[in-house]
Amino acid sequence: MLPAVIFVGPTKCGTTWIDTYLREREEVVLPADCKETFFFDKAFNKGTAWYEAHFQGSEGVGVEVAPSLFHKPHAIANVKATCPGAKIIIVFRDPYDRAISHYFHYRKQGAPKMPITQMAETHPDMIEAGLFNKYAQKWEEAFPGQVTFLSYEMLKTDPVRFCRDVCQQLGIPDDVPPPASLSSRSVNAASLPRSRKLAHYTRRGAEIVRRLGGHKLVNFLRQTGLKKLAFSGGNDVGTERMEIRAEVLALAPAIGDDLDAFQKNYGARLPQAT
Repeated sequence: MLPAVIFVGPTKCGTTWIDTYLREREEVVLPADCKETFFFDKAFNKGTAWYEAHFQGSEGVGVEVAPSLFHKPHAIANVKATCPGAKIIIVFRDPYDRAISHYFHYRKQGAPKMPITQMAETHPDMIEAGLFNKYAQKWEEAFPGQVTFLSYEMLKTDPVRFCRDVCQQLGIPDDVPPPASLSSRSVNAASLPRSRKLAHYTRRGAEIVRRLGGHKLVNFLRQTGLKKLAFSGGNDVGTERMEIRAEVLALAPAIGDDLDAFQKNYGARLPQAT
């Protein structure tokens, strides 16, 4: 089975939340041994049969939630070559808020505290993954008539409505709300590690193991509490978040024009609150 629907992200736009919800739905087939296969951007050389094997054993709508794909032209080309008929779903989030969340994504993984502009220079995808107009156009060119947008703001303010929108895009019953445990919390929320070195080496080790095909091993270790041990337990991010939020408009030269263009070109296609 190849997926009929691919959530292409971008990163820090609720994709872990979406994956968690969809794994509660028996009508949906997701990769069985991992959240993301990274096939289209990092493992394409493994071949289509390797990718299809992740979706075997069940019947339903094949779906992958793959936020790393959004801003990578080679991934777009690989998706087009493998799943030309797939529905592509992009989750829009205010790019300034997304950049702040991405900043703390790197802090969680062991990056030292620094100004947001410096973090963006160190990790260019902090900006690139939030250029919605630039990359929405590339997905539209590759998949004309097959691209849909969802709203991260809808997820935050009305998760029941958001789940209905998701289900309607997948063509499955839309009368199953998110469980209370999911509605009341953020998934993959920002935190700081007790040890930056431990977080850094744990992340690098997990990436290497995944690239070698060890998704099951990584998932098993996560279930043992290793993820919590490595990536949390440090100081609260509240004060630092306020400091970074005060700096975020320094990213306007990199983000502002693209955001204006996205709102002009695609704003009418975003789901609106009722």
